[in-house]
Amino acid sequence: MRFLKTRSFKWWEISLLKVCLISLGILIGLYFFDYVVEVLWLWWILFVALAVYFIVRFFQKK
Repeated sequence: MRFLKTRSFKWWEISLLKVCLISLGILIGLYFFDYVVEVLWLWWILFVALAVYFIVRFFQKK
């Protein structure tokens, strides 16, 4: 992925990209609600596991 190495983004451009991707995720989730609700437990487990990981990493001393 060499084409990404030459790009430089400002912090506000990254935040706009995140808002865009979150909006896309919400729209896709609403569109495929019937299919997604069946595996909702999986998303909760993934969320909790990643949240615990980042909380531990945040409070870890270097």
